[in-house]
Amino acid sequence: PDRRCSDPRRRGTRVRSVLLGLTVLASVALSSGSSGAQEVIEARVSVEVRGLPDAMRDNVMATLSVARHPSRTRMSESRVRLLLTRAPDEVQAAMEPFGYYAATSRDSLHYDGRRWRVTVDVEPGLPVVLTDAVLRIEGPGAQDTALVRIRDRAAVTSGQPLAHAAYESAKEQLIGTALDRGYLDAAFDSSAIFVDRVAREARAVLVLQTGPRYTLGEVTFFQDALDPELLQDLVPWVPGDAFSRAQLLELQTSLTAEPYFSSAEIIPARARAEGLVVPIEVVLTPAPRQLYSIGGGYGTDTGLRATFSAEFRRLNRAGHRATVDAWLAQVERRATGSYLIPLGDRLGTLLSLTGGWVDSNPVTSETETWLAGATVDGIRGDWRAQVSATLERASFTVGTQSGISTLFLLGSGLSHILADDRIEPARGSLFRLRARAGHDAILSDVRLFDMGLELRWIRGFGDRYRVLWRGEVGTLFTSNFSQLPGSLRYFAGGDRSVRGYAYEALGPVDELGDVIGGTKLLVNALEIDAAVRTSWRVALFADVGNALDSWDDPLEAGVGAGIRWRSPVGMVRLDGAFAVTRDGWPFRLHLNLGPEL
Repeated sequence: PDRRCSDPRRRGTRVRSVLLGLTVLASVALSSGSSGAQEVIEARVSVEVRGLPDAMRDNVMATLSVARHPSRTRMSESRVRLLLTRAPDEVQAAMEPFGYYAATSRDSLHYDGRRWRVTVDVEPGLPVVLTDAVLRIEGPGAQDTALVRIRDRAAVTSGQPLAHAAYESAKEQLIGTALDRGYLDAAFDSSAIFVDRVAREARAVLVLQTGPRYTLGEVTFFQDALDPELLQDLVPWVPGDAFSRAQLLELQTSLTAEPYFSSAEIIPARARAEGLVVPIEVVLTPAPRQLYSIGGGYGTDTGLRATFSAEFRRLNRAGHRATVDAWLAQVERRATGSYLIPLGDRLGTLLSLTGGWVDSNPVTSETETWLAGATVDGIRGDWRAQVSATLERASFTVGTQSGISTLFLLGSGLSHILADDRIEPARGSLFRLRARAGHDAILSDVRLFDMGLELRWIRGFGDRYRVLWRGEVGTLFTSNFSQLPGSLRYFAGGDRSVRGYAYEALGPVDELGDVIGGTKLLVNALEIDAAVRTSWRVALFADVGNALDSWDDPLEAGVGAGIRWRSPVGMVRLDGAFAVTRDGWPFRLHLNLGPEL
């Protein structure tokens, strides 16, 4: 008999065993195939560091390899995990500048369906403490008040947590100030931090040897554009004064502020020093002889405008130069030319001989003026003073008044501007005082005396906000107001006066209700603005003022809001203002470009 069929139960068992084996093989094959086809996920990486103050967190983020990649970079999981193997050492290195030498970290990674999310939790541990701090100044500058102040205020003291940033700051300030103040041989005898990681203790040593203090010597200018005597007047020291880099910077600023040179390199000639006296060499690069510019713009006071200017520099070695300016706008057209002459051996004091034509027609008046005059203008530091003599011939119409007047005016002015940024200052102020007078015994048709004062003040607070205030007051005395052209009367209203009203639309009126201007001016404006994003600010403001015949006359007011944009060519201001002292609170837009001081 056939043994394979003798026992049906054994035959069924073998069949089941074969089927089971085939099933296992199929499962293994399917599993292998599935694993081989598994998709590799590549996505952007987001990193979060937790458990630290802002400054420490920022330093850790800047040190982590997994965080130092472009925001659009895509990574696989294996790549992210490889970078995370470096995280413990990188976290420790990032924490040491803050005095934490035993920091530990724990990281995690997960995929949220869009990107890899990395979380790094940091435990800073206990800080290393300074058990001894030696900050010492030796040599002739040991009692120099500027150096002593830095040493005494340095945040490197025994018993305090070790802070490498404070140590490095003190080190940089000491050597920088020493060099700035003429200790040109200054160097550190000792500068080190010793750290015992196990005991969590540190010792800091900083010993500055100042060496002698040098003095400033004669200045030699390397240039062939102007007579050297003109440039010597700009030197803010006399030979023998204590060496000061601030003095060198002042000379550089004065030279480049003049239109004759495009750059000035100031070189202390240490190799030519005689004893402790260091001669100074100045290498000047001449600016182009001619400069032409064409521009255009729009302002609600002036309407559309086009401008042209030409400057002719270095007409001779005595520093003579000339300018031509033209302005074509809807409200005003003018053309002027000036010839400028340095007085004596002083570049900072100029005599300007000027002639020109002005045609002005704001909503309240029409005036055409021909003028010629001379002005002496002197600048010293932030102060500017001037005296002038001008002969004007003006034909005008203001309301029902019209005429032709000849005026010879003697004037003077004094101004001062301080600003940490001329386009968008956080701190700044302006002072401008002016006076002018004419008499009917000296070429004028009428007697007059006019004086005005303008003040502006800007202060920032917090990281975003500023307060801006401006005020203007003026008064005019004359023997015959009706004979004065509109350019010599006071009007208010406009972008830089009382917003909410048209340009020069405010002032006393005649019997027909036409604004004819006043003999007095009073304007106050208060504004607060806030930065909302880079180069953009928003503002709220209130303006009060008017042109008056009497200080008891009523004032007009405007309130509103605006936006500010720091453009490449200056601050652009768009304001919307309500004339709140007029029936119905009429609304007016103001657009203006120009400096705030």
